[in-house]
Amino acid sequence: MEVERIKFERTGGIAGMRFAADFKPEDLPDEQARTLTDLLDDLDFDELPEQMTNEPSASDQFTYTITVETKKGEHTVVMGDASADEKMQSLFDLLTQIARRQMRKS
Repeated sequence: MEVERIKFERTGGIAGMRFAADFKPEDLPDEQARTLTDLLDDLDFDELPEQMTNEPSASDQFTYTITVETKKGEHTVVMGDASADEKMQSLFDLLTQIARRQMRKS
């Protein structure tokens, strides 16, 4: 999948904190960009359902919204912590790191 842009938002948690990022993979360090695109490919991200939060929301749970734009269009997935497998959790962790770095720069 050739990713042109990623929009990421993490909301919730005990403190109700929000992290967000809007970036192009080409603006990341090469290794981080490769890890990110590999994770998206492993997850078949563009084939995931848009809503993956089917459990009742716990007050301390994070909710993640990820939009991936490619030449073919964009695909958004909304998911909570409880429904995430190990690969998806790795994606969340990486995107959260990127969002924190962007917040420090601004």
